[in-house]
Formats: sequence, structure tokens, C-alpha cells
Amino acid sequence: MQKLLNKSILVLLCTVIALTACLTGCQSNEPNFPVPLSDTTRSAYELCTKGYKDTELEKIYQFMLEEKTPNAKNLNEKYEIQCLRKDDDGYAVNYIGNTRILVLRFSDKGEWEKRDRLHSLYRITETRGKFDALKEGDNVTKVQTIDTTCYFPFLVDPSSTDLRTDHYTQDGYHTVILYDNSYNITSVSYGLM
Repeated sequence: MQKLLNKSILVLLCTVIALTACLTGCQSNEPNFPVPLSDTTRSAYELCTKGYKDTELEKIYQFMLEEKTPNAKNLNEKYEIQCLRKDDDGYAVNYIGNTRILVLRFSDKGEWEKRDRLHSLYRITETRGKFDALKEGDNVTKVQTIDTTCYFPFLVDPSSTDLRTDHYTQDGYHTVILYDNSYNITSVSYGLM
């Protein structure tokens, strides 16, 4: 009788441990996000199994504009988040289109940090290797010849203090280029998108 009781307790204990592990493993490690951070060794192209048309990316952006409380939870309920990244600026959610990528930024509380369309929708350009030709001191004109589709905010509005360009490539990289006041490159950095 004692052996049967010990065996039942052991089975019950194992069941509780397994259920706890499953429930804990299925939840986000970021408390204000409905999904866990994405694998940092895989690009958004590998993580995002649902592809979107470029026009659908516009709809996702419009959905966020129309939400009363635009946050990661509401976004995930309508458009499944498949790629969540954390960086120095907070959190980013990526949606892949035919020729564009939609990047939505969030605070650590999961609240949407609204940016205009030009700072949310990026054209997908060449491969990351094309940017290897750039070095510190090169002028923005050299960047323009490498990425002819990029938006250069400080060239459109010279009063802009954002001396930076973002480039998203076909092979899954996000390249960030910073410039000085003379529009010369001060740094080029890469990371998986």
C-alpha cells in the first residue's frame, strides 16, 4: 500500500512539474510582450513564416494608428508577432513584405512608439556585402550610390538632428550608418533584422 501511495505522489509531482515547465516555457520572457524575444541567430526572413504584400504592411501601420491603446498585445491579436527584437532603442517588431519591411518600435512597457511611415516602412535593398565598401569619412553621396532606395531624412529636412540612415537587406541584415554634420560617415554597424 505504501509503495502505491509513493508511486502516486511521484506521478502527481512529475505531472505538476511538467505542466509548470510547459506553461512557463510558452510565455514571454518579456513581461509586457505577448511573445518571447526572437532567436538572435536567425534573421526576420527565417522567423517570419507569414509573408505580407506591401499594401498589407500599410494596413498594419494604419491599424496601429487607429488603435485607442496601440501596444504589442493588441498588435499580436490582429497580426501575429513572429519577430521581436530588443536593442538599445527598446523593442522592434518586424513584418516582411514583397519589397519592404515594416518596423514597429515599442517601449519596454509594450507601448507603441509612434513614428511616421518613413521611419517605419523601409525598402529592402541589396545585400549587406555591398555596404562593405563604406568606411568612416566617406560622404553620404557614396551611400546613395549603394542604396538608391533609402530615405535620407537629413537631406530632405536639413534641420533634422537624426543624422542616421537605416538599410534593410535582402539577405536579412539591418545596417545603421551614422553621419557627422558634414554628412560624412562616422560609423557603420550591422545586425540581423
